[in-house]
Amino acid sequence: MQTVSNVLNLAKQAILPVLEQAKVVVDATAGNGNDTLFLAEHTAAAAKIYAFDIQAAALAHTREKTAAYAGRIEYILDSHENIDSIVHSSIDVAVFNLGYLPGDEHNVTTQTASTLTAVRKVLTKLSRNGVCVIAAYPGHAAGALEAAALDEFLSALPVKEFTAGCYRLLNHRQTAPYIYVVEKVL
Repeated sequence: MQTVSNVLNLAKQAILPVLEQAKVVVDATAGNGNDTLFLAEHTAAAAKIYAFDIQAAALAHTREKTAAYAGRIEYILDSHENIDSIVHSSIDVAVFNLGYLPGDEHNVTTQTASTLTAVRKVLTKLSRNGVCVIAAYPGHAAGALEAAALDEFLSALPVKEFTAGCYRLLNHRQTAPYIYVVEKVL
């Protein structure tokens, strides 16, 4: 079993230094609540966490898993592409774990257009030295399209404003999940 090289573990390590001081945190794809729980466990009690998902079942899982932190989490049954109408302040950390809800139907997935819209909006709201982590899953058709679009978009970010990187497992299938880490530097 991977410990250090697991892409989701690396995503968590990438945001830990920023989480300690974060005031506003977004889980753009709440899913089963694992990322929301991690965010809640590693932020100050005064931090506000927004958990988005389009599936009521996903938010129910997230609510259950994060019940101890519910007072500082806003659970939002809506697409992450509407983030700007809900989160009005700057964002210190944002997490996207794309694809489909594990353990549920695979026909409901994140979509390229809404994901790109959401990522653009998050990056616009990202505070200086804020971090956005995106886990991409190119192993299914919608995920492959989404990952290709993210590659193109994130590669073109202005260097003076952002640092964007990608971590992929080179000796695994090309369809294995990977992460993007974007930091706002200006």
